[in-house]
Amino acid sequence: MSSWRFFSRAMPIVVSLLVLVASALAADPASAGASPEDVVRGYLEAIRKSDFKTAYGLLTPDMRGGLDEEKWVAQQIVVMKLGEVTIESYRVFAPKMEGDKAIVPNLLKSKDKYINQTGANEYELYTLVQAGPDKQWRIDQQALVETDAVRKWFPADVPVE
Repeated sequence: MSSWRFFSRAMPIVVSLLVLVASALAADPASAGASPEDVVRGYLEAIRKSDFKTAYGLLTPDMRGGLDEEKWVAQQIVVMKLGEVTIESYRVFAPKMEGDKAIVPNLLKSKDKYINQTGANEYELYTLVQAGPDKQWRIDQQALVETDAVRKWFPADVPVE
């Protein structure tokens, strides 16, 4: 078989593999260049799917409570199970930069057994820093916004309950 024939047959396979690799990297919120809002979306989606290993990689050591991956994942499984937590939806907004930190607002719709049994809107702020040896955006803090401060952080079209 001539080398030209070999390359002409192999080329579609090589191109397909490159597309798959590029797609996987683009979908990974921990990959190089992921924006703060991509990281928050990736984290929430991982939590929603109970993919705690992926979620772990998107957090700073402080946000992980100093736990290694195995212990943190086990803790999340217990918390989600005991609390009967379900995430119905989330809506991540553009970050507000404060120095070297990004603050990302998120409107969460979730239910749990103890705190939010009705599924009321939860207005969250995620603070991200560029951390780790790769200096990628990672979640360093999460806080709830009181209703009277929602307008400071969220667009006007977000309902305030």
